[in-house]
Amino acid sequence: MMNRKIRKTLSLLAGLAAGFFFVLCVCMLVMLAIDFMNGEISPGAAFLVLFFFILIMFGCMCLIIYFNRRFDEGEGIVAKTIFKGRWPMNVLFVSLVMTVLFSMIYINETQTDSLLRSPGQTSPALFILALLAAGFLYIRNYHRFIPRNKQIKAAEKILSLNRKRRFTFLAEEFLDDGGIRGTVQGELRANDNAYAHSGSQDSIKVKITRIFTDGKKVSSVTDGKATIYISIPDKAPFTWYDFTVLSNTQAGHTLHKRIDAENPRISGMLSAYSEYVDDSRFMSTFIYDCVHGNYLVAAKTDETDALSGDVTEAMNGSHSVLFQAVSSSREPDKSVFPVFTDWDALSRYENIMEDEKTVVLIMDFQQASEMLSKGYEGIVINPFGPSSLYLSKEYIRSIKSLEGYRKEFILKEDSE
Repeated sequence: MMNRKIRKTLSLLAGLAAGFFFVLCVCMLVMLAIDFMNGEISPGAAFLVLFFFILIMFGCMCLIIYFNRRFDEGEGIVAKTIFKGRWPMNVLFVSLVMTVLFSMIYINETQTDSLLRSPGQTSPALFILALLAAGFLYIRNYHRFIPRNKQIKAAEKILSLNRKRRFTFLAEEFLDDGGIRGTVQGELRANDNAYAHSGSQDSIKVKITRIFTDGKKVSSVTDGKATIYISIPDKAPFTWYDFTVLSNTQAGHTLHKRIDAENPRISGMLSAYSEYVDDSRFMSTFIYDCVHGNYLVAAKTDETDALSGDVTEAMNGSHSVLFQAVSSSREPDKSVFPVFTDWDALSRYENIMEDEKTVVLIMDFQQASEMLSKGYEGIVINPFGPSSLYLSKEYIRSIKSLEGYRKEFILKEDSE
């Protein structure tokens, strides 16, 4: 199986090449339109050239969409994409800018003299310069002009991966005939693609071939017990441990690399936590995932510079933020610190997410547990669903006192 990073890099390069040829065809069509209006080309010839370029542009756009999907799969996105993707929209944006700029350049070259003009050389040079300028301005200024709260909404919409189709499957029993019995959270359909997560090994991509509930074959299942059968297209080496989780998101990957907050294993295990809370194997696996997870945290700030910029960049310690608190259902008079495994879970925190002063930060388990010293009585994971769990201050202390935790986090920090 080709390395995921290599596949992503090749997809990006191929997408850029297809995008370049698409923009080049747009500029050639601008030249064709100007020549046609000036009577320098006949209608018949113009139609043939137009048809030829449209075919090339159509092929380029299909390649852009295809490689966009391949790149997103490498980033951990396996949900089906639609035409209105990021790469096609970016290419159309650059094409629009280049249509205006190239029209001005071409008219200047053919109708006037210019200090910059060098016959036979100026147009290509200005074309490349304008293309680089358009790309630079788009990348440099895109996030600056959008308020941070609107960026959060945009990121929430993109990164939630189509909320109605987000799913996890917790493998609880491996059958002799190859079936896997377990718990589904969300809607799982036959022929869905998914990632299998198990232990610290790399996840692999699998395909759901059949689904059974109560002994009957079904096309889909939502929030319940099911038996599934899968195929592994790449035949990658993978050990299927107890409580393996299948999900259409990949751990630690999102569209924005700087937000490393996807925890499908935690989400999947939360769906059956109450059923296996007394199972030592389950609890050791769950605690391991919790302490190695990164979480989204919502906060508020009045600082202007913190409310602009790239929402996908975790804010540093120079900003003053006010962390939020929620009440525990068990102890309503106590405040607990809310953390979220992914953008879908965070988006359910509607009151705070609609506030214009909201910012989003990234915290690992160690940073979140340090918030207990600020008056919080515990931590709650995904307080608004789809499955939540309250970790009391005493329980967190017991986790941090475990020998494995101390060796990996506390003693390691002391030695450094």
